Amino acid sequence: MKRSVKRAIIIILIVNVILIAAAICGKILSRFVYEDHLDEPLITVDDTEITLREFGYYIYEIEEFVQNQALLYDPENPKHWWNTHFSAGMDSQFVCDYAKKVAVNTCISDEIYFKRALLEGVVLSSAEEKQAMVEAKMILSSMTGDQLERTGLDESILTNMRIKQALAKKYSDNLAKTQSFTVYSDEPEKLVNWDGAYYQEKILPEHTVKTNDKVLNRITLGKITVNYE
Repeated sequence: MKRSVKRAIIIILIVNVILIAAAICGKILSRFVYEDHLDEPLITVDDTEITLREFGYYIYEIEEFVQNQALLYDPENPKHWWNTHFSAGMDSQFVCDYAKKVAVNTCISDEIYFKRALLEGVVLSSAEEKQAMVEAKMILSSMTGDQLERTGLDESILTNMRIKQALAKKYSDNLAKTQSFTVYSDEPEKLVNWDGAYYQEKILPEHTVKTNDKVLNRITLGKITVNYE
């Protein structure tokens, strides 16, 4: 074999090794570590920032609910359900993607209704606030040490988020009872939900919502507080 051919082969091998090493390093450097982003704002509603740590409340709630479905669907491999794709025209999507959509939009609607409740003087009764605090403690007791560490949640955050959600629900329930929905065909409770026509057409457009897509797009539900072993 000529020396020039041997040299060309060696150069090709060296280049390939460099390319492989660069690819591996790039993958390592770009690896998303959830816990490293806990205090970054994930969703901004008007002038209020909601961090990934706070959003962990919704992640845990949604993941717990869907995981129970997943275990019924395939007890041996719950990831199977999370990765199931439903074909429904324009609404076709994976379960994990829909779960994230629900978590994000529930968080946004809760923030909107919570702020409206404060502006309009809607408050929780002492019994309602106490119930929210009890529910927060129940959530805390149901979470494992690993789940708490991964989400960065604690009793204070859980309590604040649960109270906020309770007040938001009280406001939306009052809205469903007092608002006129004569031009709509759905039930009032559905109309004021995050995916309801009234909320989408009348409530949401009055607020400015931004998402930190650099973080949000890297989050996959179904393996944050479940299936992470």
